Amino acid sequence: MTAEASRTVAVPRVAESPVAIECTLHTTLELGDCTLVIGRVRHLAIDNAMLDDGHPEVRRLRPLARLGKDEWTTLGEVREISRIRYSDWPGHFTPPGEK
Repeated sequence: MTAEASRTVAVPRVAESPVAIECTLHTTLELGDCTLVIGRVRHLAIDNAMLDDGHPEVRRLRPLARLGKDEWTTLGEVREISRIRYSDWPGHFTPPGEK
């Protein structure tokens, strides 16, 4: 791994990583014997080769996620399902005066 300077924080990023999220500490929450750390995103860098029409392409990114303990996972199969527009959702809220 190669370290390179970050744009907004003192800690270097990994040059080979296709995505870098630079954060500063927002808050910490004590949850039992664990601590949840919440950061404020200051800068996001993404390799253009990871984008499709300006949107992240997860098949190219191949993200790795930590589950807990010593367990990690990948996304596995990715399916595309068309989103339903909110205005087409059955029973959605319509503000007074709008139809």
